[in-house]
Amino acid sequence: METIGKKQSTVNIQDLARAAAVEAVRLQRNEERQRIKRSRFQNTELLLKNYLSLLEHYENAKDKASDIMDLDDLDMDEVIVKAIKRSRIRTAIMINQIDVCLEILRLRMSAKGQPEKYEVIHRLYLDEARRHIELGELVRVIAEELHCGKDSVYRWKREMITELSILIFGVDGLRLDI
Repeated sequence: METIGKKQSTVNIQDLARAAAVEAVRLQRNEERQRIKRSRFQNTELLLKNYLSLLEHYENAKDKASDIMDLDDLDMDEVIVKAIKRSRIRTAIMINQIDVCLEILRLRMSAKGQPEKYEVIHRLYLDEARRHIELGELVRVIAEELHCGKDSVYRWKREMITELSILIFGVDGLRLDI
């Protein structure tokens, strides 16, 4: 009977170890998904925070050699011009993507009868006149204007950034286990 007890004990330990390993892998995958989700959220918010600066960069970027200070080495001048053009094109693509996604988001919120949610994003990130107002003060002002609480402004901001993240990054913006 001792051998049977040892055998059952060994089987139970192996089952327990296997179950623990499966659970550890599941937890690790969940943590990775959450990290990716936070990263996409942060990237979307970063794009919004810098949207007006990206517009300025695009509009002010020079793409002609004559607009760049003369350098002795013509090849270096060409490299600089190409780098500026590449940056300007990438910026234009991102601005266009953000613009399209913002319009989709605005239309969705309007169709749902919740235009104030989009307004939070517009007033926080896209309004040139409010660009230099400290976040806490800006949230207070927006809450007053929209006749809601500051918590609502923060909640709607999170909701809209999450939706915008999915619109900008597509399927990569979703938490899927594909």
